[in-house]
Amino acid sequence: MQFLADTNITSHSVRALRALGHDVLYAAERDVDQGDEALLREAVAQWRIVVTKDHDFGALVFGQALQHAGIILIDDLGDPKAEAELLATVIERHEADLDAGAFLRVGADGAVRLRP
Repeated sequence: MQFLADTNITSHSVRALRALGHDVLYAAERDVDQGDEALLREAVAQWRIVVTKDHDFGALVFGQALQHAGIILIDDLGDPKAEAELLATVIERHEADLDAGAFLRVGADGAVRLRP
């Protein structure tokens, strides 16, 4: 799968997703952070799923009705290894939903709320 990881996602998670064979662009590897709207536009243009901890993406998608190719909004777990493991599990379990462009809200307890 193709992802665009926001700057707030740990590098540990990005490396883990890449090790699983996913194509991951990582905003933190860039010289400039262009902001949430620009990140969302880029993800749509390349049909990538945004992975973020930033709740502003919910406002962009549901408040402003901006298009997206799928979003995983995950709580900050405070543990890079746990974050990577939870992301891998969520992606595996919800691959079809993500392929369909779903918005997944992932809590610290692993609970997933799905919005198509």
